Amino acid sequence: MRPSDHIIEAVQALRAQAPQVDLHDRATFLANLSFVHQIITASEGLLADAITASTGDLRDYFVSHLAEETGHVEWLAEDIGASSLPLSRTAVQMAGSMYYMVKHVSPACLLGYMLVLECFPMPLEVVEELERLHGKQLLRTVRFHAEHDPDHGADLLAVIDRHYCPEILQSAIETARYINEFVQELHHGR
Repeated sequence: MRPSDHIIEAVQALRAQAPQVDLHDRATFLANLSFVHQIITASEGLLADAITASTGDLRDYFVSHLAEETGHVEWLAEDIGASSLPLSRTAVQMAGSMYYMVKHVSPACLLGYMLVLECFPMPLEVVEELERLHGKQLLRTVRFHAEHDPDHGADLLAVIDRHYCPEILQSAIETARYINEFVQELHHGR
């Protein structure tokens, strides 16, 4: 079993513990998109820090991924009117913990975080259903990621397998736990 397969299994086991949220409910769906926006707001800075702290092909991977992610936070902000949505404590903690791990543990930790965020894209059938309910404009960025993240995910898994260290697994597990915490908050209407 490849190291990335082990990480995927661990993350899937954690994801299975989270309650299902009703993305058909517009307020819940907007809260979820706001959380995602707050997470990707940190993406470019995290990648820049990982680039500074890494070398070789790991650094090259982060550089190419930064080019892929540039502008996505603005897209989603336009989709949802992000300036009017409340800040999520969980999103801040999740991104903040990753800044710490990249700077003080290993830049490879960012790979586990990225795995959780990019290797489980929303299926296109679900995107289409949500577009019918909430409008295509609200889901432009979600659709883009549903269409493109499977390819990015395959590249990411290959990089993880080449650079595996236990900190990548730890990072993925912590990221999945933060997401589960947010899902719990959504589920309980907080």
